[in-house]
Amino acid sequence: MAAAATTLVKQRETSRKWPLVVLCALFAAWAVAALANYVGFAGNPPWWGWWDVDYFPSAQPYVVKFDPPQPGGAAARAGIRGGDWLDLREQSLSVRVRLYAQPVAATPIALVLHRGTQRLTVRVIASSSAQGNVALKAWSLGLGILSSAWFIGCALLIALRRAGLSEARLLILILLCCSPVGFAGLGLGLVTPGFAISALLFVLPQICALVAMVLLVALSARFGSRTGLRKVLEGVAYSAIALNILRIGVFFDGLVTLRVDPLKIGSGNFATGMGITAGLEALAAAAVMIAVAVAVQSTPRPERARAAWLLLPLPISWVAMPVAYGFLSNFAHTWASFQALVVLTTAFSLAGGFAVTYAVLKRRVLDLEFVLSRTIVVATVSFIVVASFVLLEWLLGTVVSDVSHTTGVIANAGLALALGLSLRYVHKRVDTFVDSAFFRKRHDDERALREFAQEAAFMTQADALLDRAIAKIQVHTDARSAAVLLDGGGNYETVRAFGTAQTIVNENDEVIVSLKTWRRPLDPHHHATALSGALALPMLARGRLCGIILLGERAGGEAYAPDEVDALAQFAHGIGLALDSMSSNTPNDRITKTLEYMLEELRAIRRAEPE
Repeated sequence: MAAAATTLVKQRETSRKWPLVVLCALFAAWAVAALANYVGFAGNPPWWGWWDVDYFPSAQPYVVKFDPPQPGGAAARAGIRGGDWLDLREQSLSVRVRLYAQPVAATPIALVLHRGTQRLTVRVIASSSAQGNVALKAWSLGLGILSSAWFIGCALLIALRRAGLSEARLLILILLCCSPVGFAGLGLGLVTPGFAISALLFVLPQICALVAMVLLVALSARFGSRTGLRKVLEGVAYSAIALNILRIGVFFDGLVTLRVDPLKIGSGNFATGMGITAGLEALAAAAVMIAVAVAVQSTPRPERARAAWLLLPLPISWVAMPVAYGFLSNFAHTWASFQALVVLTTAFSLAGGFAVTYAVLKRRVLDLEFVLSRTIVVATVSFIVVASFVLLEWLLGTVVSDVSHTTGVIANAGLALALGLSLRYVHKRVDTFVDSAFFRKRHDDERALREFAQEAAFMTQADALLDRAIAKIQVHTDARSAAVLLDGGGNYETVRAFGTAQTIVNENDEVIVSLKTWRRPLDPHHHATALSGALALPMLARGRLCGIILLGERAGGEAYAPDEVDALAQFAHGIGLALDSMSSNTPNDRITKTLEYMLEELRAIRRAEPE
C-alpha cells in the first residue's frame, strides 16, 4: 500500500512538472522570437525599427512633441526637428499604433507634422538595430533579453526540481510572467508588419506584469498568519491591479477610436513623466509590496528571512521601475539619454530576478550542488563529443590528408554512430568521476549513514543506539540542528538532540499524521505543525511509526538533495527497526514467554495423563 501511495505521488508530481516545463519552453520561444525580431534571422532583416528620436505628450490634448532627433538617425534623415509636433487625430490608425509600439525597420511611414504655423508631411524610414548607435541599442534590447532568459531559466530549474509544491508552481508562473517585462512592460513586445498584431503583442507583456502581481499576492497569502489587516491590504492590491487593467482598456479605446485622449493615460512609448500611467503603476506595485511585506512580517522568525528573499525583491523592483522612469524621463530630452534610462530601468527588473534566483538557490528552494554537478556533467559530455569530432577532422586533414570526401563522410558518420551508442556509458562514467572528484565528502557521508542503518540491527542497547545515531547525524550531515523523537503513548517526545530545544508533539499533529499515512520524508514547512525543521524522516517498524528524525536547515541554506534524503530515510528506517526489535526482546518479555511456554507444557502433560 505504501509503495502504491508513493507511486501515485510520483505520478502526480510528474503530471504537474511537464506542463510547467512546456510552459517554460513556450516563453523561451517567445524570447527567441523577440531576439530574432531585434537582430534578424537566417539572413532576413529585423522587423524591429527605431524612430531614433524621443517624443512625449504635451499639455494640449492628442498632441505629441518631438525632442531633438539623434543625428544621422531615421527621424533626422526624414527632416524632423526638435520642437515639431503632431496631432494624433490627423494620423491614421496604423501610424498611431506604430507611435505607441515600434515601426517596422526599413518601412516608410508618413507622418503629418506641424512646425510653427507650417503643416507638412514627412516620410520616415525606421532604422534597424544595426544602424546608428549600435552599442546603445544593443544595451537597451540585450538587457531585456538577458532579464527574460534569466527569469525563464530560474523558472525551469524550479519546474524540474519542485513542481510538486503548490508554492513552487505559483513562483514558476510569477517568474514566467515577469520574463517579458524588460522595461515598462515592453521588454518582449514584438513588431510585425500587421499593426493590429503589433499592438496586441505589445500589450501582452503589460498584462503579464499585472498577472505576476496577482500571483505574487496569492503566493504571499500562503506565508504567515492570516489577519483582517492582511485581507484588507490584499484587497487594496487587487483593486490597484484592476485599475491598471482598466487603464489599458481605456487607453486602447482612445488609441483606436480617439473618443478619449490616449496620451493622458498613455502606455508604452506614450507613458512619460509622472503622469496617470506611472502613478497607477507605482500604486499597484506599492500596494503589492505592502501586502507582501506584511505577509513576511507575520511569518515565524525561522522562516522570515527565506520568505523575505523570496517575496520582496520583485515588488521592490516593480516600484523602482515606474518611479525612476517617471521621474528621470523629465530630464531625458535626447534620444541617447532616454535609451540610457531604458537600460537603467531594465536593470531594476534584472536585479529583482537576481535576488529571487539567490533565494531559490541559497534559501532552501533548490539544491545548489545538484545544479552544479549536472552542469559540470553536461558540459564535460558535450566537450568529449565536440573534441572527438575535432580530433577526427584533424586526423583526416593532416595525418591522412589524401583521403577522399566520401571517406571523410563515412568516418564522421561512423564516429557519430559510435558516440551515439556509447553516450550512455560515457555519461555514466563522467557522472561517477564528477561525483568522486567534486562531491566525495557528500557521498562518503551518505555511505556512512547507509552503513549505520545496517549496523543498527546488531546493537542491543537503545541508549547506545540513540547516542550513536545523533552523533552520526552531527558528523555526516551539515544540519544546524537535529532531534530524535520517539513514540511515548500519545505524544512524540525528543530523546536525543543537538542545536534545538526539547520538543513534545501530539500524535495528531499534521506532520505525524502525514508521516504515518505516506511513510516518506517530508518538509514540515508546508504543514501546520508544532515541529520546527527542514526535513522530517519516519522511523518505521512493522507498519508503525515508532519515531521520527527531525533535521534543521542546512548550514549553507540549500535544500536537502534527493540522494541525501534517500540515505537519511534508510538511516531512520534502520534505527526504527532496531528499536522495535529491542523493545520486543526485553528481559521481561523473555521471562513472560518462558513462563507461558512452561505453563503450556504442564497443561499438555496433564492432558496426556490417564484418568
